[in-house]
Amino acid sequence: MAILGEKLSSLLIAGHFLVPDNLENYALLDYELGGIGLNDPSEGLRYQTWTLRYFPATGDFSISAPNTAPTVIITVMNVTEISLGFDQNMNPFIAYVEDGDAKFYWYDTNIANFTTSNLPSGSLTPRCCLDDKRETQADSSDIILCYVHGGALYYRQERDRYTVQYPLDNPFLHPTLGLPAVLKRVGMNDENRLQWLCDLANPIDWCGYVNYGN
Repeated sequence: MAILGEKLSSLLIAGHFLVPDNLENYALLDYELGGIGLNDPSEGLRYQTWTLRYFPATGDFSISAPNTAPTVIITVMNVTEISLGFDQNMNPFIAYVEDGDAKFYWYDTNIANFTTSNLPSGSLTPRCCLDDKRETQADSSDIILCYVHGGALYYRQERDRYTVQYPLDNPFLHPTLGLPAVLKRVGMNDENRLQWLCDLANPIDWCGYVNYGN
């Protein structure tokens, strides 16, 4: 079941995150499944695991894979969080927080180049992924960019050029404790549902899953 009316699925079908979303991600380290090379989707989008690291001393966002040496994608100082995705052409998509402002770096086909866009002021924990990397879903997949703003969970999607803000859960709360939550991870699970891993906003703690799928 997909997002219906830009809302979360009414039926929770939790599962195990697929590789590499089952790995622990950290504020300045993230993993994403992708193709054989940057800008090369010729072997599909599930060829290997890519790693994105941020180096505070230099401001470098460095991406690597088993067959790809570390490559600096962009340089931005004072970054405190990062998240990695790829579009259908293996262009990197990076969500991050710079000096408290949530932003994303993406390939804009209208200008045939990369650009950086801002999320609304006060947005927290931006997380991203290509929702369905299966070859059969290439024409319908989207990069999904999720974040928390004003205590609510929102997402934007590639097909809208990330210009439309869709509310998913308001207020976004711990499912049992009823306390404010933030995002830790988003990715497909083994039930073919896009699944979110949440933390308590304060203190940080694992809280639970929400998902949708088809």
